[in-house]
Amino acid sequence: MASNPVRLEYATTQAFSVSGMSYAYTYVKAHVENLAYAKDVEIHYRTHDGSWHDIPLHWKANFGDFDVFGSEEIPYTEEFAVRYTVDGSSYWDNNGWANYKVGTFRNTVGGNVMLNRAVAHIGSEPGGGFVFTTSWMEGEIYLNNLSYNKRVGIRFTADGGMHWEDCDAAYAGQVSEGTYATSTGAERWKFKTPTYNYNNASPQFRFAIYYNDLDSGNWYWDNDFGNDYHLDKHDGSTIE
Repeated sequence: MASNPVRLEYATTQAFSVSGMSYAYTYVKAHVENLAYAKDVEIHYRTHDGSWHDIPLHWKANFGDFDVFGSEEIPYTEEFAVRYTVDGSSYWDNNGWANYKVGTFRNTVGGNVMLNRAVAHIGSEPGGGFVFTTSWMEGEIYLNNLSYNKRVGIRFTADGGMHWEDCDAAYAGQVSEGTYATSTGAERWKFKTPTYNYNNASPQFRFAIYYNDLDSGNWYWDNDFGNDYHLDKHDGSTIE
């Protein structure tokens, strides 16, 4: 088990008016390590009067080692933490005891970098009188914009860990998930691995996400709670 089997993936807080109607909400997604079938994930949030309340996140999907929980129906809050309860124990992601603080039209990413989506692809390429089966994956990373100078990408293996390779990602814009208007704080970066001949040494890609803040020298990782992400190579296989 990871030392902390719960991690915020992404959150944004929005408050706006349309045609005389006012709307205010906080949107949250979180990853939890899949420690047991039965599990509860909640947001512990502070309201404008300073009182604290709990509201459950809803199960969204399972991807083997981890589950995704989320909600678009959290009352407006600018401060919260995530609680994960499983097998009688509770675990917290409280942003290093600082809680997550997300003002209006702001968004944030847990641990400063998280996988948002990865998809495997199968293709074919002729050469030398033969047709070769090719394999690659592509996806999207969410991260906090800590500095202008940064290196972001995935460290992956296609042969079960015998050989590892880095694949840098490219900036793709601000994160707009769950937002009504342009929000700042979180960025989207996209990656695509080289197209190689299909490697039969493993039926999966294995990888982790890296984020190197070049101004500070700090490194941030998302490695699926120490398990690394595992993506089946069959065409269209997806984790998010």
